[in-house]
Amino acid sequence: MKLQEKRKEKGFSQSQLSALSDIPIRTIQHYEQGTKDINKAQVVTVLKLADALGCDIKDILELGEK
Repeated sequence: MKLQEKRKEKGFSQSQLSALSDIPIRTIQHYEQGTKDINKAQVVTVLKLADALGCDIKDILELGEK
């Protein structure tokens, strides 16, 4: 999962990413576990996560991998 890899690369816990992005921790957990498809997330959600991680949205989307 790209989101989890990027989060760990930045040294953030799920809780820290949740606080920085204003995205519920359960949502982050679902994306990281693959129980929710991050490619189907609302644009604002992906933008908030990417902004909190200091990366481009393509760095956390699972493009061409499904």
